[in-house]
Amino acid sequence: MKRRDVLRALAALPILAPHARLLAQSEQVGASAAINLHLSVAGKLPDPAHVRRVVAAGPPASVLAYCIAPHTLLGWPFQLAPAAQELMVQAGFSLPYLGRLAGRGSTLSLESLLALKPDMVLDIGDVNPYYESAAKAVQEQTGVPYVLMDGRLNDSPAQLRQAGHLLGQVDRGQQLAQHAQVILDQAHQAARPRAKGLKAYLARGNDGLETGMGQSIHTEVLRLCGLTVMGNAQNDNRLGRISYEQLLAWDPDILFAQDDAFFELARTQAPWNQLKALREGRLYRVPALPFGWLDGPPGINRLAGVIWLSALLEGSDAMPRMLLELQDFYSVFYGMSLDSEQIKRLVQGLDPLGSQQSS
Repeated sequence: MKRRDVLRALAALPILAPHARLLAQSEQVGASAAINLHLSVAGKLPDPAHVRRVVAAGPPASVLAYCIAPHTLLGWPFQLAPAAQELMVQAGFSLPYLGRLAGRGSTLSLESLLALKPDMVLDIGDVNPYYESAAKAVQEQTGVPYVLMDGRLNDSPAQLRQAGHLLGQVDRGQQLAQHAQVILDQAHQAARPRAKGLKAYLARGNDGLETGMGQSIHTEVLRLCGLTVMGNAQNDNRLGRISYEQLLAWDPDILFAQDDAFFELARTQAPWNQLKALREGRLYRVPALPFGWLDGPPGINRLAGVIWLSALLEGSDAMPRMLLELQDFYSVFYGMSLDSEQIKRLVQGLDPLGSQQSS
């Protein structure tokens, strides 16, 4: 699919005792229900007014901290693409790569963590005994307070409010939470007849054979927008590998590529071009600057993907509104002032700061 075709189609919570589990309730804009957010704290948290140095344990937490209090974030737990780094520099922030602290692939040592002298570690993910135990171990070995909060997409407003309280940015957290709730509410309420019955596949990696299984956090945007996710019947909700034969058997109606190499492979070579999604022109390169829109990481950055995918499924009439909403999102959440042409380039999967080439 050519790039031009894509455009065309297109309350302050108290700090409780160490290891306590908190339940934060957050008002919803235009709704009476409350979002429940589980949060686990290891160690004694500092006064929010005195938080100056924050280490994000993993990518989702780093995006959250950047949006709420970018001046406190000490660095990135993952390598930013050069184009993403350029966007950050233009927005006034140039942060180093530190490595990740969370998960089995930890690349930030406890010695390096101590050398950074952080006021706290912020982490987002499943709040369960395994991750709580890991957080407790880091805190006990370093003395650095460790905060772990749930990370589902519908929790975004509560995450933003809670992070605002923890990082001493209550008003900022409230502002972003309201924006996030509007985006989610509009997505939930949107009528998208084009999405009905469509089977979707999120292709990760340069071979496209990794995807989010079951009710994986990595495919939440697709499900929220009404698509049927391949692998949804699986009990495993983590990332998983599949075979070419399995994907051909699923034969998705719409395919989202997160990797440039795979995008080119899928649209030009067998067996990928045998898929219905390719035959009917529904292969999309997922925009990913400065962070992924559907995943990569599975954080609040996915709100941009909600805007994009909702409009994509509504049809061409929704495209002008989508561009305005994305322009607003980048300004409010990332502090990036991009004009309409730069937003179009983002949607096309191009560097918005690059040369203005025709597509």
